[in-house]
Amino acid sequence: MSCDTPAAPRPRRPFTLTGRMVAAMLVLFFGVIVSVNATIMTVALRTMPGVETRSAYEASQHFNEEIARQHARDARGWSAAATLARQGEGAALGVTLTDRLGQPLSGFTATARLRHPATAARDHDLVLSESRPGRYEARFDQIEAGSWIFELQARRGEEVVFVSRSRITLPEK
Repeated sequence: MSCDTPAAPRPRRPFTLTGRMVAAMLVLFFGVIVSVNATIMTVALRTMPGVETRSAYEASQHFNEEIARQHARDARGWSAAATLARQGEGAALGVTLTDRLGQPLSGFTATARLRHPATAARDHDLVLSESRPGRYEARFDQIEAGSWIFELQARRGEEVVFVSRSRITLPEK
């Protein structure tokens, strides 16, 4: 007589959740959460450290002076129109200064700063040269496309006589 009947399967042990399994799941779960948070925080701090000024107290001491300077500028009626245009890998910045009658303002030492909205590491400081009365220009060798905060200062001697701050956009190539 042949014995071709399969052996009876062993009975399975029922799944039991042990304390060690629960502890391992908790450690793995919170380990993943902590590592993802640490990665995101590191990337965020490298791209934008959050420091806008070295000393907020010192900056606050000059706030009233800045407000008075802005009121004096507004009373003069001077204005600035800026353009930022792509030229090869770089760009050209042009600023036209005019009085309230639209007449060009010349004879100033003009400086500008293009501030990147996310990080000071990408900021550009420029000295603008007067190409014709009221028209001040500067060129960049290399600059990224995007939106920039444009800060302009015009000086007559050591006195800052005009300050302007606005947004300016450089298109893609």
